[in-house]
Amino acid sequence: MKKILSLLLVMMLLVPAMGVAEMTEDELHAWALANGYVKTDVDALTSATTNKAGGVNFGAIEWTEELQVMAIKEFLKGGHYLGDASYAQDESGWNYREMYQMATVFNNVPNNTNLELVLDIDSLCLLGVSEAGTSKTLHFNYNPNVSISWCRQLRPHEEETYNYYCSYGVQFDGVVRIFTPADLETEEGKAKLLNLFDKYYPTLATSWMGYAATFANLTNADEITAAKLGYIEKQLKGGAMVIYEVVPTRIIITAPFLINMSPSMTNGIKFVNAQEGEKKYAYDLLLTEEFLDALVAYKNDYLATEEGLAQVQEYYATGMYPMLDGLCAQYGAPTSLQIAMMPTTAAGLKTQTTWEPAPVAADENAKVGTANGFHGTITAEVTLNEDGTIATLKVDTSCEHADYGAKVGTDEAFLAQFIGKTGPFTLGEGIDAVTGATGSSKSAVEAINNAVK
Repeated sequence: MKKILSLLLVMMLLVPAMGVAEMTEDELHAWALANGYVKTDVDALTSATTNKAGGVNFGAIEWTEELQVMAIKEFLKGGHYLGDASYAQDESGWNYREMYQMATVFNNVPNNTNLELVLDIDSLCLLGVSEAGTSKTLHFNYNPNVSISWCRQLRPHEEETYNYYCSYGVQFDGVVRIFTPADLETEEGKAKLLNLFDKYYPTLATSWMGYAATFANLTNADEITAAKLGYIEKQLKGGAMVIYEVVPTRIIITAPFLINMSPSMTNGIKFVNAQEGEKKYAYDLLLTEEFLDALVAYKNDYLATEEGLAQVQEYYATGMYPMLDGLCAQYGAPTSLQIAMMPTTAAGLKTQTTWEPAPVAADENAKVGTANGFHGTITAEVTLNEDGTIATLKVDTSCEHADYGAKVGTDEAFLAQFIGKTGPFTLGEGIDAVTGATGSSKSAVEAINNAVK
């Protein structure tokens, strides 16, 4: 009510001719929207955790992409439960299902919720099936940009001896793609849905029972696929669940344990000596030796080069912890440089790194144009005939509202209007908008014009 009164006061000052007393609340809200007093779209999502920022990114050595991907899969590996072991994503048998926190924003109102998602280790997308009508599904239905976080859960015996420097976690920023029955009309949509159901449903007992029962007695591959698609179609049309994937824009890995990789700085030398001929990794981490071996091997290979050694020595010359390093040197404990040089630890690697997906390679003959949509960037990719007319056209509107603007990029009738023609194009002049998505259609036309000009 206070907001309404404030707006009324503003209106009386700025538009005295307007009959304020006769306006309804809906009319007042419409006026506030039109005059910029209420933001309907979010300009950007920001995070307190970004690569190479703040005081947490200790370490001299950058991670390679191979190590980044390995860390993502290692941290988010989940448990070993699968309704059918043959549906494991790799030979390790992990199900890659974890409990996450998802942050969404709509109308500048934040929302945070817990949910379970499955990591697709091939695409690094997160796969989800959630109840329709929940705040998160309503939010990302309007604004598909989300930020998701995960941090290792403590085991019971860690409660008294827990050391922050043995923790690790992931921040996953991405764009939600909601699947609809229309996706079953395209080969790409069918493939993505089959992949989602085959990776998500085996990790959840009740869902797996229903899904697996539809093809349990079938042996022919085509019949199994048809049965799966029939089940998926029922789920999509039932409306009780929202089926979606989160496509990453960046994944931030935070690994404070890399600062030290030994129980504490003060007993680092003793720890290393005690490990000769013993188990290499005695600290309390739920990480596989294969992953830890890869970190240590990469660091040691890096230090074996003159450039790598010089960089690490220069980085620690000022001391990662100047005051603490001075005390360590005074009392004979290892300094941060000495710990970084230890061949049995991965100390020296940065404690934070950001993986970003490689841009999708476009046809070398294609021309690309972009335009601003309601919720993100719309991209058009065109190839031209020798006479300059459009031969092929792809429009990506996946950033838009799933029920409206997102359909522009897959509407065959809309896209067909441009084939065999030259630009520039104008909506309403030989080009019809997709029903219910005029704004996104206009942005798509702008992107196409930017591609062909």
